[in-house]
This record gives sequence, C-alpha cells and structure tokens, in this order.
Amino acid sequence: MRCASRENRAYYVLLRKLPFSICFLAAISSGSFFAAPGFCAQLSPLASDQPERRTALVIGNGAYASAPLRNPINDARQMARSLQELGFDVSLHEDLDQKGMKREIQSLGQKLQKGGVGLFYFAGHGVQVGGHNYLIPVGAAIEHEKQVEYEAVDMGAVLAEMDFARNRLNIVVLDACRDNPFARSFRSVSQGLASVSAPSGTLIAYATSPGSVANDGAGENGVYTGELMKAMRQPGMKIEDVFKQVRSAVREATRGKQVPWESSSLEGDFYFLTPPPARTASPDQPATSSAGQIASSGDKTNPARVEPVSRSEKPVKSFKTWREPVTGLEFIWVQGGCYLMGSPQTEKGRSEDEGPVHEVCVDGFWMSKTEITNGQFKKFRPDHDSRNYQGHSLNGDTQPAVFVTWWDANNFAQWLMGQNGGQYTFRLPTEAEWEFAARAGSDASRYWGNDPLKACTYENVADLTAKKQFGIDHVHDCDDGYAATAPVGSFQPNAFGLYDMLGNVSNWCADVYSVDSYVRHDQKNPLFSDESVGQSRVIRGGFWHGGPDAVRCAIRGSGLPEGMNDNLGFRLVREP
Repeated sequence: MRCASRENRAYYVLLRKLPFSICFLAAISSGSFFAAPGFCAQLSPLASDQPERRTALVIGNGAYASAPLRNPINDARQMARSLQELGFDVSLHEDLDQKGMKREIQSLGQKLQKGGVGLFYFAGHGVQVGGHNYLIPVGAAIEHEKQVEYEAVDMGAVLAEMDFARNRLNIVVLDACRDNPFARSFRSVSQGLASVSAPSGTLIAYATSPGSVANDGAGENGVYTGELMKAMRQPGMKIEDVFKQVRSAVREATRGKQVPWESSSLEGDFYFLTPPPARTASPDQPATSSAGQIASSGDKTNPARVEPVSRSEKPVKSFKTWREPVTGLEFIWVQGGCYLMGSPQTEKGRSEDEGPVHEVCVDGFWMSKTEITNGQFKKFRPDHDSRNYQGHSLNGDTQPAVFVTWWDANNFAQWLMGQNGGQYTFRLPTEAEWEFAARAGSDASRYWGNDPLKACTYENVADLTAKKQFGIDHVHDCDDGYAATAPVGSFQPNAFGLYDMLGNVSNWCADVYSVDSYVRHDQKNPLFSDESVGQSRVIRGGFWHGGPDAVRCAIRGSGLPEGMNDNLGFRLVREP
C-alpha cells in the first residue's frame, strides 16, 4: 500500500461487476489499525468455468490532517485496476469521510446479497482499541480513545454486512503500516491490529502479524500490496497459496521485520486466475502440471495439484494428497523407507536419550501436512480454549491447537474415524514415523542442514522477536516475525511437503517414553509401548520458543498423557 498526502476529497470509480466477492483491507498504522481506501472485488470469469458474481470494494485514505499517508491512493487505484482485470465488479473510493465509508460498506453488503464472491480492500490508517479494529476516515477528529468508537468505522461492520449477505466466499485485506497518529493522546497504546477470527466462509488478510507494524514501502506501492498484486496474477494458484507466497516475499523484502498473517474459515476453493487446461498425456508420458511437474495418482485419493512455489523456496517433487472431508485437514503420502534414527554423539545440543543411532524401516503412511488447528479441533470440541501467552492470542482458527493432552489427541483421532464412517484409521504417529517424516531424507541435524541461523526461513522458533517481547535469552539470531504461535503452514515445507515439523508447536507421538527405548526397538515399524517403565508419552519436534538446541530432528521430549502446554499440539497419521 502506498500512502499519499492529498486534500480531502472522495473519488469514485465503478468497474464492471462479476459474481464473487472478496475483501481486502489495507491499514496504515503501527500502534493501531487505521482505515484506508478499500474495495470489494469479484472474481473474474477467468477464475471459474461457470460464471460467478465477483464484487469488490476498494478504499484508499491518505489525506489525513494530522498524519497524511503517501501510498494508500496509489495502492487503491492499482489494486482496483488489477481486480477489474481479474473479472471483479469494483467500486473504488478515495479519501472518504465516516459517512461515505459507512455508505459504501452498506452498498457492498447489498450487492453481495446477489451471491458470489466478495472482496474488501482498505489502505490507510487503522487503530486497535479494546481489542477492536477501527478504520480511520478522512476528517476524523479524535482526541482520545473513547472518541474512536464515534469517529471511526468499526471493522466489524464490514464483516457483519458480509455475514448477512450469505454469499459463498468473502475476503478482507488489511494493509496496516505506520504508527498510531493519535498515540500521544491515548492512555493505552496497542501496536498494530488485533487478531479477529474470520466468520464462516471468510478470509481476513493482514499486512503484518497482529500487534506488529507494517512497512509502507519506498516505491509507488506499499510492500504488501505490491507483492499481493503480483501473486494474484499467477494462474492456478489457490487463494491460500497466494497469501503464502505474499508472506514469503514480504518477509524477504523486509528482512523478517514484516510477516503477513491470515485468519481463514474458507471451505471452498477460489482462484484469481484458474489453472491452464491440463495437457492430455500420451500413453507413455505422465500428465504434468503447468509447472511441468509430474502429478501423482491413486485409487481413492485425488492427485495433488502441483502448487506454484514461492520465490524463496526451491521446487520440490509432486505429492499425492488427500483431504479429509469433515475438517478439511490435508494429508500427504509419505513413501516408506529406511533411515538412521537418532543423533550422533558429535551433534551439538544432543541428549543421552537420542541414541544409539540405529537403522529403522517404516511402511508408507499418510501424514497431516500441518498440525491440527484450533478451527479443526473445535469441530470435535467446540468449547476448546488454546488461551493466550502474555496477551498474544493462541486461539486463532488457523493457529495450532495447544493445551491438548495426549488423550485429547487420541480422542480426536477416534472421533474423526467415526465421522468418516470407520472407512479410515486415524492415529498419532509413532516416534519412528515422525522422525522419518521430519528428516525427509536428510541426515543433518535439521532437514535444511546444520545451520541454525536458517531456522527463521523454515520454522517458527525462539527468535529476536521473542527475545524483545518476552525476554527469552536462548534464541536464534534471526527474526521469523511471530512472537507466539503462527498460523500453520506459514513457513517453508520440508522435502516431503510437510510444514512446521521443527517449529510452532511440538507434537504428541503414540509411543511410551523411555530414555533407553532405542535399544529395544524393532528394525521394522518400531513402537515402544511398555508402560512398565512409566506412563509418559513421547513428544517430538521444536516449538515457537525453542532455542537452537531444541530445533533438531532427533530431539526427544516426554510428558504425562494428562499434561498440556502452550507449545504442545499434535498432527495425525492416516493408515493406508
């Protein structure tokens, strides 16, 4: 987003209408959330074989009296143009006052009642007050926090209009940067925007993680909006993958100082541009994706579409995937094999229980691509609470479920079996399966190699952000942009296509824990279950406040099955 100082005026352009609506918000503020020009866009005919209405509202506010912004107007204009080219019916507005913003938001809601996809984009100032996000209109006279409620526009009004419309899918984008221009007159100041759980069928995209500050950019567009417009134009990329690529590009461009974030409850798929038609394969030549990679196939599962890779990750082979229909949890097929389990005595940070190194062979299995999220776990237990850590919410729908016991994880697996009519068997991974999946063919201490300084590219770990905010000492000398848990899949996957294996939260495993269980392992598919040595269960993987020694493939932990913590979750295996 780009912020530009202008005289107060409203600018309106109506672009062609289409059936599907998505909302983007771009706000400029570091201490608060400010409203900027936004719009709702509809998906272009290119996004679907069948016509679907796409509606967008784009608002750019820059001509603030006390703190004018340079980029929002350019951001809004170019975003509107991009959405129009993608088939959206776009309403573009600049420098709106409160009355004008509310009028256009209500108009958007009326349009969305016709169905399709809705998009709302806002660039400008935004503030967070009392856990609520407010977009700041041009001309707002705010002297203290209490006046924000009356002078600004509650972001909840946008979500309420979308929810009432009952259209298929909505997207809201908030591009927030700069400091709160009213911070000096506020008694309490909160940085950035508050995390908001996305209503059903909605994706909310933030230019940076909740409570953090975004970069306005030195060019014609803000860093976030500039990268978003690039990613939207890539054919065959699902909406979730668009934002993953944006996150990677923004993190790289800002050297880790800004990490975009999303809250999503989407169930269906959406493409800004649909994949190109698949080339028909000859009998002796496998079908390939548009990226030229071979697509796998299977009897009961759909072949994985080869996702376009972000510019900071290396292309990997295609993966066979399967999506569980009740929770939407995606599984990846892990081809079985043999490997050396454990760590050599020369590995830095090694503990006694990581040896001896021994050969283990495992059969193939399906493993969930990510950890189980709060949104998925709450389908099983609606009242689950992952709590917060020093004011940082751990409860986002796309964040991993924590404060779950070993029994909770097993009960979830049993429940999921029942939801699928007993057709599939779900369970916790064995310790041997987990390490095989985490290593993904690597014999180094970490699946990317031995250098802990690269951790922030691949995992959410104890970093400079955690050191600054929580005083944690033993951290990685890098910044991953998250103080606590991150939405699952926010970083780069390993060579098997699995995310967060060594960070975010540790994982419960099926095995009973013993310091010397490795000497009792069978070579093929070992599972240590002898409770005569104790009741503790194995915990594997690094976590969001884990230092370099804790972020390794071989590290082992343990906990009583009734135990729970803010850094402990789980992922599942589906048996073939």
